[in-house]
Amino acid sequence: MMYNKTASQTLQDEPRDQKYFESKFEAHIQDSREYRQYVRHMPYYMWDGKEPFDIETQVIPMKAIHLSSENLDRLIREQRYMEDMLSDAEYGKNIVRQLRADERVRDDNPAVAKAYRNYLTLLELARK
Repeated sequence: MMYNKTASQTLQDEPRDQKYFESKFEAHIQDSREYRQYVRHMPYYMWDGKEPFDIETQVIPMKAIHLSSENLDRLIREQRYMEDMLSDAEYGKNIVRQLRADERVRDDNPAVAKAYRNYLTLLELARK
């Protein structure tokens, strides 16, 4: 089952997620006094390859996250682990897709189904 959060649910979850992050990594998060992000949202349908000067620049406040070196290393390791898990999950999905495609071919072709059964019998005999 897929669960999609609405924008209001995401906004409600942010303080709780931030508190969880702070407690898990012993982090201190505050508004950054040094950095701001300056963004110009360009409408792509009007962009002609030149820098438009009539688009308003939006200033987005940034956050400063204070972590110990050990907790930063732990955060990086956890991020790598999550990326590996996502990669493994994608690999598993591809295998299941291929198995289903093979099953459809066997269902549509009786000769292939018979050859597959013979193949499985030979594999079973080779194991013994």
